[in-house]
Amino acid sequence: MTAWDRCVDPRLGHAVSDRDLSIWVGVDASIKRDSTAIVAVTWDQKAQKVRLATHRVFQPSEDEPLDFEATVEGTLLDLHKRFWLRKVLFDPWQMQATAQRLTRARVALEEFPQSPGNLTTASQNLFELIEGQNLVAYPDAAIRLAISRTTGNAARLAHRKGKAGA
Repeated sequence: MTAWDRCVDPRLGHAVSDRDLSIWVGVDASIKRDSTAIVAVTWDQKAQKVRLATHRVFQPSEDEPLDFEATVEGTLLDLHKRFWLRKVLFDPWQMQATAQRLTRARVALEEFPQSPGNLTTASQNLFELIEGQNLVAYPDAAIRLAISRTTGNAARLAHRKGKAGA
């Protein structure tokens, strides 16, 4: 987490709106149990780093399942209006109907199933961005918690890969 803390710039906040700002978005969706996260990043040309542009987290429950149209779809359409939304990567498991509606709204989507290979690649990439300080983010407790859970898994993976290659 020390490496993550070095990536956080307290002068930064959520990007508000800039139609010239290219963003790429990842969605991790859940209807009832786990949180649903929408994370947008951009390329900071000046810093030559990936930058966290904005994010939203929704917490569904058994009693109050997530309304995908009101939350996920609404957020993605809003991002599409406020930024140059280049692509949304999503796991098709929970989002087929949402993906169909967003495609009709001309939102660029790409399926990214949560397969072991995809999750390994994504986690390793995030770990390397953080360790190399090639990511800059604004302070946010929920993102920090998510990073602690994700990068711990990637660090264990990197350690195992290093032992396998030795």
